[in-house]
Amino acid sequence: MISTTAEAAPRRSRRSRSPPRSLSAPVADGPPALQIPYKRFRAYNLALDNERFESHRIWILKPQGGFNQVGIHMYSLAKEDMADDETTATWLKKHVPDGTWVLQEYLMNPMTYEGHKFDLRVWAVITSLDPLRLHLLGSGIPKVSQWTYSKEASRVKEQCIHVLLPGTTECFYSKDPLVKIIEPYPHNTNGESWSSKMAPKGRKFWTEVAWPSLERVIVECLLLAREAIVHIDHRLKRRGLQYKRTYFLQPDVVFDASGQASLVEVNVNGYMIGNIHKDFFALNDEQRGVLRLIGANGYPLAPKYEKSLEAKIDSFCRESNCPPSAEAEIEEMVHEDMHASFGWYRIFPTGDDRPHTEHFKNTRQWARSLTPMDLLMFKWLRTGWEPRHVHDRNGTVRIERADAPRGRSKYYKN
Repeated sequence: MISTTAEAAPRRSRRSRSPPRSLSAPVADGPPALQIPYKRFRAYNLALDNERFESHRIWILKPQGGFNQVGIHMYSLAKEDMADDETTATWLKKHVPDGTWVLQEYLMNPMTYEGHKFDLRVWAVITSLDPLRLHLLGSGIPKVSQWTYSKEASRVKEQCIHVLLPGTTECFYSKDPLVKIIEPYPHNTNGESWSSKMAPKGRKFWTEVAWPSLERVIVECLLLAREAIVHIDHRLKRRGLQYKRTYFLQPDVVFDASGQASLVEVNVNGYMIGNIHKDFFALNDEQRGVLRLIGANGYPLAPKYEKSLEAKIDSFCRESNCPPSAEAEIEEMVHEDMHASFGWYRIFPTGDDRPHTEHFKNTRQWARSLTPMDLLMFKWLRTGWEPRHVHDRNGTVRIERADAPRGRSKYYKN
């Protein structure tokens, strides 16, 4: 927080770096609502230059609670603006108006697609808070600029390069020499057609470096956010309110030139677009898939494996001394897995074969964020039990062997 009304939102990186937080020093002669810790802001930017020198830095100013790129401004922070504390304070007073704003660090050296900046809209759904259970759509939704990327100070105000992705009519029909329309436009991040046009390029880099980094930052965000609200989940469960609660998230993610993901923001308004913008994003099947995953149709495949699942859970819980809610949580996790389709998959909890899970379990500060129920779910996963199944070409689970004839499940809902 850099003032009572403006929040500094630096991107997260693997390197430890102190973000600009509240300081007691206000901007001299600034408006009453603008009490900015300019010294820390300056120190943060100087630290960035120690990591990688830039002739200037770009910062994004956006209204807190804004939507659909409305009210976004981009500003260049030149070297002379960081000459001393006073000049930095002057820059902040000039660019941050009274009101409630987020001042966000801009990623200067992003991964690019055919030389164009992009970010990914990602779909995720939380199906349990404690234990945390989080599913992700296995393809990002690319938003690619129609202009060749430039970080030059003279281009800072050109939103068609930086934030209007894929772009407005003006972005597509401008005569600016940086305009280079992407044809064909990439509809997803699966396959060589996406990764071969990246910089850095290659399917291996995308699947083994960039995408796992995206998984990690999303789980990290949820573990941090959960700490403030998990007590509400516990209160509801103590009252016996065992109903299904889900939360649909749409994070926007960028990647730096080394493939490390950073969250731009997390949209939480449940905006499921289906095929509304099908020329760029055709997502009707994936939208149906998330409803199937959360049990909107009552988990119709459950009768095929219910008996085996119940027997395995009984055995596991006798050995593990499960709390009363654990059996239901394990059942729900298996049902969600067996009703995954169109590329949806679980990213938390997972086995230790996933790099982000190993990171959270073995890093001391993150291990403290894991609850006893989280740890119990990890233990369940180590048993390796699941119904025999395969995934078809569109990523939908097909049960290979049934326990019983298909019929009405106790999970069926009219």
